[in-house]
Amino acid sequence: MEAHYGPDHGAYIWGRSVHNIRIERLWCDVTRGFGRKWSNFFLSLEFSAGLRPDLDAHIWLLHHLFLGAINEDTYDWARTWNEHKIRLADERTRSPRDLFFFGMIENGIRGFDGAMVDDDDVEDLETYGVDWEELHSQDIIAHHAENNAEEDMSEAALTNPFSNEGPHSLSHVEVEEPLCPFSSEHVAALDDHLALNLHSLSRNMNSRRALWMDALAFCRSFYDD
Repeated sequence: MEAHYGPDHGAYIWGRSVHNIRIERLWCDVTRGFGRKWSNFFLSLEFSAGLRPDLDAHIWLLHHLFLGAINEDTYDWARTWNEHKIRLADERTRSPRDLFFFGMIENGIRGFDGAMVDDDDVEDLETYGVDWEELHSQDIIAHHAENNAEEDMSEAALTNPFSNEGPHSLSHVEVEEPLCPFSSEHVAALDDHLALNLHSLSRNMNSRRALWMDALAFCRSFYDD
């Protein structure tokens, strides 16, 4: 954001995560909507269905079996969320999709690829964007504490407790795509086998557990021959 707009524009606010309370609210809803279901599912596979998360081959198999299903849940949840009604002060209830569509009509296109309108002057950047009502929501506070490790302090903050400088480096998470352990012929054989499994199209998590166990046994059979 700062690289695009330039420094001191206010496009990015350094400091406590209370400024991101709206995204915290969204992550809380995502976790409740479908994220926790998949997290608990993978933990159950690890505890009692042979999943070894330290093995790249097992991670590849998880992707091969369930990445499409996770994306499907994501799209379904997003569509539902975009259509849900929001209570607004002094206005009728409206959905996020409704707000976005009519906002584009009333205020013009906004974004990197569209025409920009001048930002309003922000008098107090320290509190800009803070949703004070949601800030004290116990659900959001508990969700943030459960899913976020304590943030590392910047070098400036360690040497000067009154410093308000941004971090010297941002968090970086590199997710490497797991390498396929099989030849294309083996992958085709696995897909043919899965197509015959009665659980392959089910969205029931018990059926998906059975699918994992069947696929894992079939993959192991390649090395037993």
